[in-house]
Amino acid sequence: MASKASPGNLRESAATALLYFVFASTGATIVIPGTLLPSLLLRWSLNDAQAGLLFFCFFVGSSAGALLSRGRLSWSIVRGTLLTAAGIALLSLASRLGAFAAMLLFGVGLGISMTSVSLFQSRRRAAIRVAEMTRLNLIWAVGAVSGPAMLLHGVARWNLNVVLWAAAAEFLLCGAIAVILLPPNEPPRPVSTPHKQQKDLRKAPWKLLAMVPLATGLEAGIGAWLAAYSRREGMLLAATISTVTCFWLGLLLSRLVQSIPGFAARFQRDTLRLSPILMIAGTALLLILAHSQPAVAAGALLAGLGVGPLYPLILGLVLDRGEARNLVFLAGGIGSSTLPLLTGIVSDRTGSLTIGLTLPLAASIAMALLAIDATRHRPAQRLS
Repeated sequence: MASKASPGNLRESAATALLYFVFASTGATIVIPGTLLPSLLLRWSLNDAQAGLLFFCFFVGSSAGALLSRGRLSWSIVRGTLLTAAGIALLSLASRLGAFAAMLLFGVGLGISMTSVSLFQSRRRAAIRVAEMTRLNLIWAVGAVSGPAMLLHGVARWNLNVVLWAAAAEFLLCGAIAVILLPPNEPPRPVSTPHKQQKDLRKAPWKLLAMVPLATGLEAGIGAWLAAYSRREGMLLAATISTVTCFWLGLLLSRLVQSIPGFAARFQRDTLRLSPILMIAGTALLLILAHSQPAVAAGALLAGLGVGPLYPLILGLVLDRGEARNLVFLAGGIGSSTLPLLTGIVSDRTGSLTIGLTLPLAASIAMALLAIDATRHRPAQRLS
């Protein structure tokens, strides 16, 4: 006769389910600035450079959130969800100037939430860290795939404020449940003295770290501007939803393959080399055949397939060498804040979003060169 599950195991399972749901929710809401950009630009009468600054505030907030994920991680997760709820709610109330502050707060909350959940699970499942990071980012991608369609259909059926308040309520509820469910005894933090922290920083795999801001920058840059790019090329709502969904679907599919047991460890070198090539091909297709909806959708899918595996793979490899004061999360935040901003500035100065999107293409090429150098003459398990 099967034994009954103990209350402790049930609480553990419920806490894990909550953490995965929170992580999926961060994926669904991180696409808000990009997916709802046309509506946000109209509400606040912003140009492309100002939209780039809006993205910059969002992702700078996310970087700050990565650094603020300190102390007891369970309370850090609660704090992150509540700040996320506050930031999203303020977006529905903010004036043109207040929008930048609201976006900053929104980013801080998401940064704390994502980093705290990642660290919590990294410590909790240290023996399978790379696999767990891949699993988490796969769940995040599920949220990111479902987000654009829900957001755009929600705005079309109701209005922007209803969608924003619904997302805020979701995070508020998650924070309340986290107070009850998350265990009081947290997984142990790796032993770290000031001397060891300095040693961890010196031993940090710098070539991999250099790839982190490119990976997150490409993900954020394409994701942020794809909806606006589609609308400016004359696509209707359904085509815009399809194009944006193709990008996040590609990201989801690549992480789904990567989550197959043993795949990530066995094909590290191949993944690092092939993914940037897919990014180059996808971005080039977006730019060259901009007036063809099938071609743009195909380019978005290829770009998603290319960028999808990079961040979770590199994150797992770096964390295997130590947390190094959350350096990898900071590097990711720098990339995701900078590339969308620069894309907006170039687009505004040249009067062409197509020209602005040549920056992600250049970043893809840089990623390919770094990947070739980082994997040259080294066995996959010792990538550095």
